[in-house]
Amino acid sequence: MSKTLGGFGFIREGVKYDYCFEQSIISLCECCDRVSIVYPTGADDGTMDVLCDLKDEYWKKLEVYQLDPMMWGDMKGKAKLANIQNIAAMCLDTDYQLLLQGDEVLTEGSYGPIREAMETGGEGFLCERVNLWGNPNTMLNVPLNRMPCSVHVLRLSKRGYYCYDDGESIAAPANADFLDKIKIIHYGFVRKKEVMKSKIINMQEGVFAMAGHDPKLDQCEVFDSKLWFDGTDLIPINFEHPAIMREWVAQRM
Repeated sequence: MSKTLGGFGFIREGVKYDYCFEQSIISLCECCDRVSIVYPTGADDGTMDVLCDLKDEYWKKLEVYQLDPMMWGDMKGKAKLANIQNIAAMCLDTDYQLLLQGDEVLTEGSYGPIREAMETGGEGFLCERVNLWGNPNTMLNVPLNRMPCSVHVLRLSKRGYYCYDDGESIAAPANADFLDKIKIIHYGFVRKKEVMKSKIINMQEGVFAMAGHDPKLDQCEVFDSKLWFDGTDLIPINFEHPAIMREWVAQRM
């Protein structure tokens, strides 16, 4: 009997900070048998309205769990991202689990390899994550120590393993056999420039509880990606955007 797959993640202030969370959840629904999304309440920016519409459309697969805002507020530091994701994971009853964050989307070509990986019976599988920068059609081409976040992440595992640290990966034994076949596109750095500065400050100070934000942000009123990476740091993307992302991408070029 084929193994079952559950997708999981969470979203908060997705509309306010221009997350592609709607497309991210659709990506999970297209690939998975069940999807569990946690929504920390308390921020009325329209995110819940989008989640309700998705729930109506994908009612056979998608469950949205509202989290008391006090739980969100009581958690401190970057581990809160892992903690909230783990709540979503614990709502699944599938054989395997797949994590996407609210600004990430799977390529359609990843769906088949994900199922192939599961059928091998492995505990966990590394996936490639592409960090877009500058605009949605260019990606970072810098050494790993200069990347703003990981490019190899463990997002597919047997159920029962949990996220750790800042939630980028699941703590499971890592198999790299499907690393070049499962591709996650990270759109978080190419959202609307008008909200990018406030989003980073909110993440660094409000979520990670850092003492202050990146001082480069004070050099620009509107986010200027070139202050961090430009020129040879960027190369054209070597893939097609998922179909569900093309309208989103066109609006942010």
